[in-house]
Amino acid sequence: MPQNLFAACRANGTLLAKRVRLDQTVQQQIEDIFKKQEEEFRRGITSEVAFDGSWKPDDHELLTIDVPKEADIFADTLIHNPISLPVINTTNFEQEGIKAVFTGVAANGAVKVLVQGFSPKQILSRRFSLWLHGDTFRRLSEPAFSLDTGLTCIIEDGKIKFRSFHKVRAIIDLQELYREATDQELQDFAKHPFFEVADATAFTAAADQTIRKLVHAIRSQGVLDKYTVDQIKAACDTVGVALDVNNNGKLVMPADRTEIKKLLHFLSDNLYKAQLSGDCYITNSKRRA
Repeated sequence: MPQNLFAACRANGTLLAKRVRLDQTVQQQIEDIFKKQEEEFRRGITSEVAFDGSWKPDDHELLTIDVPKEADIFADTLIHNPISLPVINTTNFEQEGIKAVFTGVAANGAVKVLVQGFSPKQILSRRFSLWLHGDTFRRLSEPAFSLDTGLTCIIEDGKIKFRSFHKVRAIIDLQELYREATDQELQDFAKHPFFEVADATAFTAAADQTIRKLVHAIRSQGVLDKYTVDQIKAACDTVGVALDVNNNGKLVMPADRTEIKKLLHFLSDNLYKAQLSGDCYITNSKRRA
């Protein structure tokens, strides 16, 4: 069955799919291009690693995330009747908001989507582009675009598989992976039974983007539900994080923003002590050895 080509367009903040109408010859050529790009994308890959925002993959790895709700349109497009989709408006091509082009197959309940990123630079009619007719170059004046040289991701088995998070998030809204704590969540965090916070309002006001992201991560990971005050205090002592415990057995939240961040980095497993030098480091990588 021939593979159709689709465009993922963002309109008014919503990602939707449209069909790119092709003649039969071009359709076969595009199938071949995507097939070769899939082979290149998978070449040398021996493992897939769940992405947590902390590192770039090694040459033999693909990163994976669960398919977010917005990205359901890719598989849904292949599963349902693609011919019923609206066709790209060629008379207003530059305003279609294309973020990706994709194709794929759906068979026996399994879906595989091959996705290329798309940027305005690929719209050739925006540039002074030339095309060859016979032995003479002529200026391209009709709407036209180029394909990318490789895949951005493959969607299959309920996962998005990729190597560059930056390229994927240019297509799909992945802000939830990096969500920041709201004011209410900060105040709830400050009221946790483990903590004594002198002024929850001041704590909230002092919370910059880093603090908000760390608080969200700690809450999401359920760190304070896994350990006791004594365990946290003892672990802090081993890496030199100053943390007092009051007479009521609560951890005293530092007042200084730098010390707050150090504590939150520790609670989020971002602070480590080198075994040889004894130096402490803050790292964004949580990759297990």
